[in-house]
Parts: sequence; structure tokens; C-alpha cells
Amino acid sequence: MDRQLIVLGILLVSMFLLTGTVSAQDDLVANSPRTDEYLSSGSTNDYVSDLEAGHWTVVAYLDSWYDLEVKITVSLDISGSNIIAVSGSGTGNYPGVDFTLNSSSTVYIAVSENSVYHDTSGYYEIGIYDDSHVPGLLASINPDDWFIIIILAIIFIPICVGGIVGRRNESKGRESYESIAVEAPIHVIPDEYKESVRYDGSETTTVRLPLKCPSCGGEVSYESVDWVGPLEAKCGYCGATMRATLERL
Repeated sequence: MDRQLIVLGILLVSMFLLTGTVSAQDDLVANSPRTDEYLSSGSTNDYVSDLEAGHWTVVAYLDSWYDLEVKITVSLDISGSNIIAVSGSGTGNYPGVDFTLNSSSTVYIAVSENSVYHDTSGYYEIGIYDDSHVPGLLASINPDDWFIIIILAIIFIPICVGGIVGRRNESKGRESYESIAVEAPIHVIPDEYKESVRYDGSETTTVRLPLKCPSCGGEVSYESVDWVGPLEAKCGYCGATMRATLERL
């Protein structure tokens, strides 16, 4: 009789432990993440998911306000002895792992706190995704972090835009001052310089015009410059007056 009671007690304890283990498994539906999951220091959260054959990725997005470090283990049995994928080896943070199933299977996923001293904790989001539903980079950003990102964008975007515009204006200014020497008729030369400059038998002298019109940026046609006054030429695009400078020979 005593022996039967002992065996019965063992069976009851085993059933209790098994029931407790099974009940600890939280369902994880494919492509539908669980949010606000919490992992305490040195603990493990267990999940179970029924999956079809194919390539799968498990990702834990950690709340950036906490120092939580995790490791993910995927097994084909509830005891975790038939492991098919582990996100990393040793201590540290390994929040993602992928694996391939050759046939439809039930997988068991363990998310374990994995710091060196097993003293981190925090909230996270856990999901298992097929290849067409794996979240991108933005999905990993915690909603609380968007406030900081927006503030930084408000501060730095105007600075960056201002820098780009400033460099363009500086470049445009340099282009306006770049010039080329061209031959101009003698009447273009102001009277006070006519006797002091040198010119050949064609009665022309050398002056400089900008490479591009300072007003519209159009390229100057040096073969057909329209001279409108002393050291002044007209832009063939916008009609603005361009100032020439005297080139002393």
C-alpha cells in the first residue's frame, strides 16, 4: 500500500509539473507580435507557435528605456532539448534569430535574460514573421523614441538645409566672379584708359567678362557679345547688364 501511495504521489507531482510547464507557454501567432512583454533579471519567458513550412524570423524589439539583454532559443519540443536555432552564444544581447522549417511544426521559443551578471530587466515586443512580414528598421523604434527623433529633426534639419543653401550660394558666388579674357572694341574702353592700354591694328583690347551672367546664371556667348556701353555687355538670356573689367597687358 505504501508503495502504491508513493507511485501515485510521484504521478500527481509529475502531472502538476507538466501542467505548470504547459501553462507557462504563451501563444505567439505568426506575424502578430505580442507587446508589453516583461522580462525580469535572470528569468525566461516561453512561447509556443504553430507554423507552416518555410523561413521564419523571431525578433524581440527591446524598449530603449531599459538595459535589457536577451537571447532567443527556438526548439521543436517543449523541453528545449531539440534546439533548431539560437540567436547567439555567450552573454550579451542577441534579439533576433531565423530558421527554416521543412514541414509544418509547432515550435517553442524561449526569451532569456542574458546579461553577464543576469541583472537586467525591461519591456519588449516579440514576434515571429515570415519573409513577407519581417518589420523594417522603423518598426524597431519604440513609440516613446519618436518624440526624441522628432525634436532632433526639428533642430538639425534647418541647420543642414541652411548649410546646403549656403554652400550653393557660395558656389554660385564663385561662378559669378570667375571670368574669361575676351577681345572688345575700342569704344568699350573708358576714355581715361584709352591712352594707357595697348591694342593692336584691329583696334581691340582685352577685357574680362564673367563666365556666367550674375543675374540669371546663363552662360555668356563670347563670340557675339552685345556691348552696350563702356565696359558693359548685355546678357543674351535675361537682358541684364554685365560689368567687364579692364585687362592690362
